[in-house]
Amino acid sequence: MKKNVLWCDNCLNLLVEFCRPIYVRALARILGVLLIGSGAMAAAALDAPWPKVAIVRENNPPAYYWKAEPAGESAQLLTLFCGSCGAASESQGDLPLLAVLRDTLGDENDGNDRVIYVWLLGYSRPTIGQRLLSAIPFFYWHIGHGSSPDGKREIKPFFNLTAPRHPVLTQVGRDILQYTTLDPMMMPVRATSRAYRTNELNHERLHLEEAISYLRQAPASNSAKELSTSEVNTVIARLELRKKLLGGLVSERRAKKLGEAASLEQERNRSRNWELLRSSAERTGLVFEPVALGGTTDQYAVLWMPAEPAPEQVRSGANLGPTWKLLGIKNPWPNAVRTGPGRTPLAFYSLNYPNQPLLLVDFRDKSRTRRHELMQRTINEVTSGVIGVSHFANWYYYVAADLYDFVVSRHGRAMNQAERLDCYSQFRVSLALDRDLDPKFRKELQQRVNSLSLNPLETATVRELASSRERYELLEAEAQQPDGWLAKRLDKERRAELASIGRTGKSKFFAGALHVASLGFYTRRAPRADGNLARLDSYRRVEHDLNFLEGLINAGTPPEVVYQPARIQSAVTELASLLPQISLRPVRIRAEQTLSNLRDLSQDADLRAGFSSALASIERPSAGPRIATAVADMAAEDLP
Repeated sequence: MKKNVLWCDNCLNLLVEFCRPIYVRALARILGVLLIGSGAMAAAALDAPWPKVAIVRENNPPAYYWKAEPAGESAQLLTLFCGSCGAASESQGDLPLLAVLRDTLGDENDGNDRVIYVWLLGYSRPTIGQRLLSAIPFFYWHIGHGSSPDGKREIKPFFNLTAPRHPVLTQVGRDILQYTTLDPMMMPVRATSRAYRTNELNHERLHLEEAISYLRQAPASNSAKELSTSEVNTVIARLELRKKLLGGLVSERRAKKLGEAASLEQERNRSRNWELLRSSAERTGLVFEPVALGGTTDQYAVLWMPAEPAPEQVRSGANLGPTWKLLGIKNPWPNAVRTGPGRTPLAFYSLNYPNQPLLLVDFRDKSRTRRHELMQRTINEVTSGVIGVSHFANWYYYVAADLYDFVVSRHGRAMNQAERLDCYSQFRVSLALDRDLDPKFRKELQQRVNSLSLNPLETATVRELASSRERYELLEAEAQQPDGWLAKRLDKERRAELASIGRTGKSKFFAGALHVASLGFYTRRAPRADGNLARLDSYRRVEHDLNFLEGLINAGTPPEVVYQPARIQSAVTELASLLPQISLRPVRIRAEQTLSNLRDLSQDADLRAGFSSALASIERPSAGPRIATAVADMAAEDLP
């Protein structure tokens, strides 16, 4: 271990020698001042009395459920409620958290359903005053309560799943404007614009993760009154991809797989962090206890100092330096001063951070986590905003910084600022929705989580949740109007979808670029016509069947092994009956390739005959209905 530490110290010394420009030395002086000040604050905090409180009264997790309501004659508004969440729910009933609009085209066939919009009902749009404060460099406090829910502006969707490319192009355009126009200007312009952009992106990411955390708790089924598992995974994937610069360019099929993979990856992180924190507590003589917070399980944990003193080798800290560094706290045994019996809380952790538990609250050092965030934000603003370090001209600085972060993170420091923000977003929401923690302990945690808020655009979680009912009532009233704003907007989304069917990725990209360049005034849409719903129904059902059949091909085994032959025959029958109505050549070519590949994979004679019949319907469109009937008869014979 000592050899590894020596090797890392040598690497860091080389990095310092590598980064010798004047602005780096100036940054080091600034950081030195911050470290001296933070050390004094930490010393004062260690002398403060430790809280002696119970943690949990009883574990009664809140219940999440969907409420389905019609939105016009051909859509559905699904609202996610939390039963018995937060203190406000005692007098006002269950709390609406999130809503989605599902376009059903007015029938009961789930093969043509699409989730169009997502509303985060507690999301408060920043006021002008908040936006002005967010443009002030080194201003790390939030003042104000956000906008009040009033009018159509407050029922504007939080995320549009039908146009994921538009935010990508908007963000790329803003980055180009920043690099080419604002950065070469004088320092005040550069620092102001970068501070505002950073706060804006962090504010959006904070609420994206909030919506994702709600959806992970939501029930899923094939019922018409709930989202299906596939729909939930797709929405989660789209929200996750929005955090990435080019995430909106990912296809629908790929997004669904990413949603499933993201859930599995988070479960792996929790399991690994759970065991890592438990074993670390055992080595250091502390008590590990998981905490169910706001309906979540296995996501948070607290470390306690036990009532009995630890063995001498633990109190002395022999060979436990890396463990204390991983836990993010100092060894409490040398300075342990007991004022009464019972356990004492030491630290509160999130188990969702990749690779290691993330320290959220240090009960002995109240400002520890805030100092860490302030230091990283200050470094970023000094280098990019004040000094003007460029990713292009000064690329070597960012290479050295990334290498430093990598080395330090391997030794127990949480250096990923974006992932820390995600964990903070989950924690603030779970804490606001919880009703089972001891009130004194919850108040202590609430004070600490408020100190982590560095963004002037942010609004207190309690106030956001309190205004969610008002936004839900506005949205519910708008959904009941057959010719209202929401119905007109849904019609535009359907015509835009019709216009994009069969177009290449390049064509969709340029259409999105025109939309962004015109500030949203231009969008390629199909003309209004009486048969639009029927055409859209055919295209969506074909897309649904092709996605299902292509999933069988990706398995790489005979399709009858992966799925029931009757279900496969049903999809082929529907595809054979719908393809004669589809005139777009790219769709027909895709269907032909899919059916041909399945025929080659299958070893079932009836299935191979069905695939051949469907291929014949593509080559001879006039024979489509007759062939579809024949395939349906073959499928009926296979049924028991």
